[in-house]
Amino acid sequence: MKKVCMVVVFMAFVFTGLCLADEIAGKVSSVDSAKKMLQISGVRIQATDAWIENEQDYPLALNKLVPGDYIEIDGKFIGSSKMQATKIERTLLQCAAVKGRIASVNPQKREMIISGIKIKVPVNIWLEGPNRVKIPLELFAPGYSVNCKGNWTANSELTAFKITVE
Repeated sequence: MKKVCMVVVFMAFVFTGLCLADEIAGKVSSVDSAKKMLQISGVRIQATDAWIENEQDYPLALNKLVPGDYIEIDGKFIGSSKMQATKIERTLLQCAAVKGRIASVNPQKREMIISGIKIKVPVNIWLEGPNRVKIPLELFAPGYSVNCKGNWTANSELTAFKITVE
């Protein structure tokens, strides 16, 4: 019974860690293999202890990533426009994305900030709450974990076409 309880507690910690992970996706704009750093549209990614893999899930060295490669990163935002990566995956081109907690939201300007990244919220985009229900921007609040999909439109700025509350 004790072993079962330990396994359940361990799985709860693993699941909690996975749920609290932040994510970012986009094209690599620069790579510094010596410093184990890279950038996606002005967002600095620290890759010191990150697992890196290619499209077929094979290990990949950081110096094999080049500007223009599309990557998806799991990790944790550690400052304004800065992330500590735990996993970096080179993938086929998809849409850009940012997943994290809202630091601030301004419905009048139609913007929100996630770890120093400005998320522009056009009038006609899909804003989704629980159970796939469309909700107004005014119901979003700091602290909510959201998944934003869109396009990088400037350094540390994503113009969203869909935002979902996690």
